[in-house]
Amino acid sequence: MIRCTNLTKRFGARAAVDGVTLEVRAGQVCALLGPNGAGKSTLLRMLAGLLDPDGGSASVAGYDCRASSIAFRRAIGVVPDNLALLPELTIEEQLMASARVYGLDRRTARDRTNDLLELLELSAVRRTLARDGSHGMRKKTAIALALLHNPGAVMLDEPFEGVDPASAESLAGLFAAMARRGAAVLFSSHMLDLVDRIATQVVVLRDGRVVRNEPASPTKRAAALYFDAIGSQPERDIAWLASR
Repeated sequence: MIRCTNLTKRFGARAAVDGVTLEVRAGQVCALLGPNGAGKSTLLRMLAGLLDPDGGSASVAGYDCRASSIAFRRAIGVVPDNLALLPELTIEEQLMASARVYGLDRRTARDRTNDLLELLELSAVRRTLARDGSHGMRKKTAIALALLHNPGAVMLDEPFEGVDPASAESLAGLFAAMARRGAAVLFSSHMLDLVDRIATQVVVLRDGRVVRNEPASPTKRAAALYFDAIGSQPERDIAWLASR
């Protein structure tokens, strides 16, 4: 379960997250939508215990998000906006080091690392340093780290951004399967076609506030929910672009 009530975060005079209340139950996949600057990353960082809120309350997997305990860390999987990789470690070393932190024995760590590297098509580059990998490789490594310890609640900031289409499809299917087996999944995305495929709930943020929160429906797709809540931009042009 991922839950927050009246969660608020200010940076100076600006409310990046302004009284957000939402709930993602076990077995649900919730897509967090909104334009750039809507507060999605800030909200996810607070739910992951990476940023203290200024007001309201939040809990994930039964733990208060302010209490950054070992038990809390082992119950959640997180892909933050900065990916939080160690640049001097290889992709494989990232996973094996993380496994020790989560208390996995070496055999389990090795088996799960191999499974994730194969799924994410990272096996051939497993000995690449994180600092030398492409953005897509680093993103997939961060996702593997978030899933390695089999968390009950997963929070992912733009998991499909920068990832090749085949891997994005695999990840979408994986997140849906995790939810069917009882995980709570919350992710932000601008890829509305993948949202339509896997989301059971859609939350739209605008200026730090929830402007739409409803179950996903085959009769009203993510794009319709998004543009109904946010509005569309008028067609614009700059006359000098491509002028010769």
